[in-house]
Parts: sequence; structure tokens; C-alpha cells
Amino acid sequence: MYSRAFRRGELLYLAEEDYLVWKKAMLTMLKEFCFAGFNFQIRKTIYTFAKSKIVIVRKSEPGSPEKPIVVLCVKNDLQRIQMLIEHYRKLGIEKFAFLDNGSDDGTFKWLSEQADVDLFSCRERYQTFVKEGWINRIISYYGFDRWYIVTDSDELCTYIGAETHPISDVIAYAEKNGIKRFKGLTIDMYPNGKLYQKTDHIQQDYCRMDYNTYYERDKQVGSVHYNEFWGGPRYRRMGSLITLSKWPIVYWEKGTISDSAHFQFPHDQLQRCECFIGILHYKFIDCDLETYKSRALPGSGFSSGTDHYTLYVNYVEENDHPGFLFADSIVFNGSESLKKIQLLSDMQLDNAN
Repeated sequence: MYSRAFRRGELLYLAEEDYLVWKKAMLTMLKEFCFAGFNFQIRKTIYTFAKSKIVIVRKSEPGSPEKPIVVLCVKNDLQRIQMLIEHYRKLGIEKFAFLDNGSDDGTFKWLSEQADVDLFSCRERYQTFVKEGWINRIISYYGFDRWYIVTDSDELCTYIGAETHPISDVIAYAEKNGIKRFKGLTIDMYPNGKLYQKTDHIQQDYCRMDYNTYYERDKQVGSVHYNEFWGGPRYRRMGSLITLSKWPIVYWEKGTISDSAHFQFPHDQLQRCECFIGILHYKFIDCDLETYKSRALPGSGFSSGTDHYTLYVNYVEENDHPGFLFADSIVFNGSESLKKIQLLSDMQLDNAN
């Protein structure tokens, strides 16, 4: 399959050296997942990387490898995408790479008008592990040995000192300290009242957060043990045990593959690392309820569809006042608020040089 895709298919653009690196890494990952008895889903990622028909709408040169490219897939999420791009521009991001999966709400048109956005399109059916194949394909257009921020449209990565230290300071810190992947804690943001509120100002209205309900536990992927984060308001109010750990800022070495929405293969770099990144997570705005109802259906393509999304829907239907506010909620007043969360560490960027 890969040889055919490289010689006369979707991977024609790859240099032979890069093609061989990707092929070897995919096979190595497949062997590990087969050994762990979890190979069916990962085969979708491997297949999608080689076979998906992705249209390049606009692509520019990647630029300096020290300047991260923000990479994500999106469908019909214009309001949050505008928030996301504004956030990362403030951090000094100069390039975004979006794969649009058939938006019809103005997202595609708006993205096409942004000079710092490279735009790709694929109308094939979304599935969780298919998306990871798309992410790898987008990254393959720009190459190895450079920094990427891999995210979702409802997530904003931040860190203590973000107001005065651009992302370039974070990359400099990483290179000085030998960091190749930054671990992040997903922090659910919520409003003062009910969830699923209509809002024209997401960050202003969804500005509350928990600081003392996040925990860690031992988790194993393959042969690697690491500290997984869990808890937060979704656990506190819904009983959701979804993992809240992510590795969103990554130096993409040869052999790196996005095999999950949370981390990358090889998994050895997941072990016992400090967490410097807070991932502000803006779920549960007004348009999300109908989306979550569809994702909760069997066959929706979301790996946790019948679990977590069902919880999100049932929580609203079974409660008169479905919200996350409680006595210990705090307002996010900038990156200094992250210091209240014990699981997060401070890079102390003021003293980094």
C-alpha cells in the first residue's frame, strides 16, 4: 500500500528519504500495537496517512524550524477558530496549518482569507483515528526536525508568563533543557451559570475553572508507564474519567507519529516529565449540545462516543441547572492563575536567560 502511494498515489510529494522514514515508523508502531492487542484502530491511522485524498488549497514554505506551526483539523467551528488564531498570534505564532473537513458555516471561507493560514481540505468521513492520519499527513508536508503545536479547535495552550514571554522563549527553554515534547494539563473552562450558554465572547463568559480537583494516576501505553492526569469539573459533576493529559508542543523528530489525540509515538518520552502547559479547554458552548448528541450515537466515529459524550448529554437532561460552578471555582485572570494548580510547573522564563 505504501509503495503504491509513494510511486503513483497520495504520497508522491514526499522525498524518498522521508517516505522511508514514515513507512518504517508506521510499521514499528503497528508492531507495538499488535503486541499490545490494540491494532485495529491504529490501522486506520496508518491507512489514512497513505490513502486519504487531501487537497492543498494553499501552502507556503515552512519557515524556521524554531518557529512552531499550529496544526489542527476543523469542521464548522468558526467562533472558536477565530478565538484560537487570535490567541496564538499573541503568543508569536506566524503560521497555522488547518485541514478543513467540509465546513459549511463560514469556517473554510474565513480561514482562506487569513494570510498566515495554510489550508488543506478533505471531505472523507471523520473518525478519531482517521484524524490522526490527517495530522501526520499535514506534518509530512512541512517535514521533520521542527516544532509543531498539535491541538483541537476548543483548546488554547498557555503557560506561566505567557503575557510577557512569546512562544519563542518556550522553544528556547526547551532546547536549552533538552525537552522534545511539552506535557499539558487540560483545564475545563466554564461559565458562572448553566453550560451550553450562547456567547459572543467565549473567553470572557467561560472564565471559571477548577484548581484543586485535578489528580494523577499511573497509566501504561505499550510498555511505557507515565503519570496520567484526570479529574476536573467533568469528573466532579459527571463522573467522567477521561484522560486530561496531552503533549501538544512537539519537536517532530524522524520516527515521530501522532497516534492519539493525547500523545505521540514513540511513547518513551511520556515518562515522568514535568508539566508546564495549561490547555484551556472551551467545551459546552451553545452549539455543542446537538453536536454531542450526534457524537454519542453508535457509529459516530468518535472513539469515546458512547461513553463521554453520552455523559455530557445525560448531565443536561437529568439536571435542572447543569453547571460546573462550586465553592472553590476561581476566575482565570491570566497565566498567574495557573500557579494555583499543583500539577503545573513554572518554567520561570524571567530567569531562563
